[in-house]
Amino acid sequence: MLKTGIMLIRILFHHSDYRYLKHFLPILILTICLISCNGHSKHWETLSQIESYIEEKPDSALVTLEQIDLLELSNKEEKAKYALLYSMALDKNFVDKTDFEILQPAIDYYEDNGSATDKLRTYYYQGRIYQNQGNDAMAMECFVKAIAASNKSDDILTIARTHFAQSKIYYLLFDWDNFIECNKNAAHYFKEAGVLNSYANCLIRIINGYTLKEDSENALHYIEKCKRLLGSISQNRLVDFYSSYLTYLINYGSDQEIINGIAEYTEAVPEPKVDWLTISNAYLKVKKFDEALSILSRYDSGADVDKERKYYAIVSEAYKHKGEFEKALEAFEKYEVLADSIDYAVYTQDAKFVKERHNLELETIKERESKNRVLFWAAIFIISLLAVILWVRAKLKVNQMEKAFAEQEAERYRLLYRQMEEERDNLTNLLAHNDELDPDAKAAVGKRLELLNKFFIAYITHNSDIDRKANKEMEELLADKDAFMLSTRLAFAGSHPKFIKYLKERGLTEWEINYCCLYALGLKGKEVGTYIRMRSHYNNSSEVREKLGINEHETNLGIYIRKLLKSFE
Repeated sequence: MLKTGIMLIRILFHHSDYRYLKHFLPILILTICLISCNGHSKHWETLSQIESYIEEKPDSALVTLEQIDLLELSNKEEKAKYALLYSMALDKNFVDKTDFEILQPAIDYYEDNGSATDKLRTYYYQGRIYQNQGNDAMAMECFVKAIAASNKSDDILTIARTHFAQSKIYYLLFDWDNFIECNKNAAHYFKEAGVLNSYANCLIRIINGYTLKEDSENALHYIEKCKRLLGSISQNRLVDFYSSYLTYLINYGSDQEIINGIAEYTEAVPEPKVDWLTISNAYLKVKKFDEALSILSRYDSGADVDKERKYYAIVSEAYKHKGEFEKALEAFEKYEVLADSIDYAVYTQDAKFVKERHNLELETIKERESKNRVLFWAAIFIISLLAVILWVRAKLKVNQMEKAFAEQEAERYRLLYRQMEEERDNLTNLLAHNDELDPDAKAAVGKRLELLNKFFIAYITHNSDIDRKANKEMEELLADKDAFMLSTRLAFAGSHPKFIKYLKERGLTEWEINYCCLYALGLKGKEVGTYIRMRSHYNNSSEVREKLGINEHETNLGIYIRKLLKSFE
C-alpha cells in the first residue's frame, strides 16, 4: 500500500502542474499515512482462515502460523490475534508452555480491546499457562475472569474447557462439591457443542466425585447415563468409565458384583490399557489377596506419585491379611512417605490458593462497593428529583385549588353584593314612597339601610376603617338574635308586606315569622339551627311546615319560603 502511494506521488510529479499538485499532495500523504497505520497486512486473511479451522486441524494451524514472519504483521491487533491463535495451536498440539512470551501481545491488547470471545480465550490460555507452572491460584483467577467474559461469547468449547480446567484445580484441593459442579457445567457445554468424548469424560469425573463424597445414589445415576454412551465413545473414555465403575463397586457393591465388574472390565478393555491398580484393589476388597498381589506385578506406576501411594497401600493391606507383617510394614512405610509428600503439596497449594483467592475476593468486593456507591448516589439523585417533581406538582395543584376557591369566593361575594345592592334599592324605595309604614318598621328599615350603605361605601372606597365599623355594627346586631330576627321581620314587613301578611294568615306566631325570615335571607336549615342554637329547631321546622301545609318530604323549607317570597314581589 505504501509503495502504491509513492508511485502515485511520482506520477503526479511527472504529469501534473505544480500549482495543482500543491493542493492534492497533503491530502494524498495523509490518506497514505492513515492506510499504513490502520490497515492490515497480507497475513490478516490467513489468520482469519486459521481461526476457522484451528479446532478441527490444530496441527495444520500450527504449521501455517510458524511460517508467518512476525515482522510483517502491521499493528497491535494483528500481533494480538497471531499470539492468541499460536497459543491455542500449541495447547491443542499438547505443547505445554510455562511462560507468557508468546501470549503476552494478546494479554496486553485484549484487556481493553477485542470481542468477548477474544477476552474469553485469552483469559483461558493465560490460565492454562499458570496451570502448567503449577500456580493454580493465578490459574483460577484467570478462569474466573474467562467465565465472566463468556456471558457475551458464543465460543461454547472454550467455555466448556474453562469449567473443566477449574474442576481440575478443585480436585487437587479435595473440594468435591465444586469439582462436581464444574464438571456438570463443562458437560452441559460439551454436549451442546456435540463433543461426545469430552461430554462422557465429564460424566465419568462426576461419578468419581460422587463416589469420593460417598453419595452412592448420585454416582449410580451418572453411571447409568454413561452406560448409554459406551457404544459411541473412544477406547480411552471406555477405560476411564470402567475404572470409575469398578471403583464404585469396590465402595458400594457386593463381592459378587465386584467379581462380575472385574470380568466386565477385562472383557471390554484391551489388556495394554487395563488399570491393573484398580483391578488389584477390587481383588483385595473380595479378600483374594494372592490375586491382588499377582495383578500388581503387571502394574507400572511411572512417575505418578498418587498412584504409587495407592500401590503401596494395596501391597501393605494384602501382605497384612496374608500374615506377612514385615513386608506389610515395609510397604506401609513407603506409603506413609508418599502420603506425607502429597498432603504437604496439597496443603501448600491450598494455602497459596486461599491467599490468592482472598485477594481476588477483596478486589471483587472493592469493585462491588464502588458500583454500589454509584448506584446509591444515583438512587438518591433520582429520589430527590422525584421528590422535587412531586412537591412542585403538589404546589401547583394547591395553587390551582386556591385559585379555584378564590374564584368561587369572588363569585359568592359578587352575588352577595348584588343581593345587598338589590335590598338597599328596595329599602330606599320603600322609605321614599311608603308613608304608611309602622314607626318601628320604618326605624328598622332605616337602620338596615344605613348599615348597607356603610358596606357599599367601604367596598367602593376600600376604606378599612368604614369596613371595620360596619362589621362591628353587624356583629353587634347578629349577637342579639332576637333583635336581629325582629329587625329582619320588620324589614320584610316594609319591603314585602304581602309575604308577612300571608304568614300571619297561616297562623304563624311572630317568632315563627321571624324564623321564616331567616330562611328568606338565604340561610339554609343547618345554618338557621346553628344561629338560633335551639334544640327544638327541628320541632319548630315541623310546626311551621304543618301550618304552611308542606309535607315533611315534599320539599326543602328554605327553598319553599324563598319561592313564596318571590311570588309576592
